[in-house]
Amino acid sequence: MRFAIYIPDNLEGPAPVLYHLSGMSCSEQTFIQKTGFQRWASHYGIIVVSPDVCPRITYGVEKNEIEAKGLSFYVNAVKKPWNKNYQMYSYVNEELPSIIQENFNVNKDRQSIMGHSMGGHGALISALKNPGKFRSVSAFAPVCNPSKSPDIQFIFKCYFGDDEKAIEEWDATCLVTNYKGPELNILIHQGNNDQYKEQLKLQNFASACEKAGIAVSTNVEDRFDHGFYFISSFIEQHFHHHSKFLCDS
Repeated sequence: MRFAIYIPDNLEGPAPVLYHLSGMSCSEQTFIQKTGFQRWASHYGIIVVSPDVCPRITYGVEKNEIEAKGLSFYVNAVKKPWNKNYQMYSYVNEELPSIIQENFNVNKDRQSIMGHSMGGHGALISALKNPGKFRSVSAFAPVCNPSKSPDIQFIFKCYFGDDEKAIEEWDATCLVTNYKGPELNILIHQGNNDQYKEQLKLQNFASACEKAGIAVSTNVEDRFDHGFYFISSFIEQHFHHHSKFLCDS
């Protein structure tokens, strides 16, 4: 597995760390090349880690859609052949943080997570399944309710079969209804012209948070779509959000 890491200059002592999970058809390079986040990571003194989106494993002569687009969804698959290598949830929440803590001067008690699209889904489920692990969570156009999105259900059935309960264990809208833990500090942005908004199901997640008494700031921005101009336009707000919980000032 590959990952990109950005370390601002002139850090003093262990620094907070922010994990960013990218969306489908991306790699560990996409976020660092297309968003302009470095200015704000440097401003706040936050180390940023962006892993690749999936194991680069080929199960046949011709890559299928899951492999070609990197559709890991940051879950731990249970069905063959995916269960052997597609354990991205464990990688993001256990293996990768251990690698970062062992090799870089990060403050393991000050970490947050964010993501885009499929990666936004990964960020939300990581925070919901690990109460207290991340001080804050944010997402750009996250997949919020995959069990209710037919196009995404196909992928989840590859990983979990027809077990609806198993699929719901990896669905942020389902998980939030039973969340027990410290405040999550959630920020979400989505473009009003997002071509995938019917699949994202943001309103389902917002409604579930309201019923569960969990605060979430959802922002739907006019004239923006699903792409990286949208992310670069609002990346400052997300770093400001995380800095409130990661930094002393």
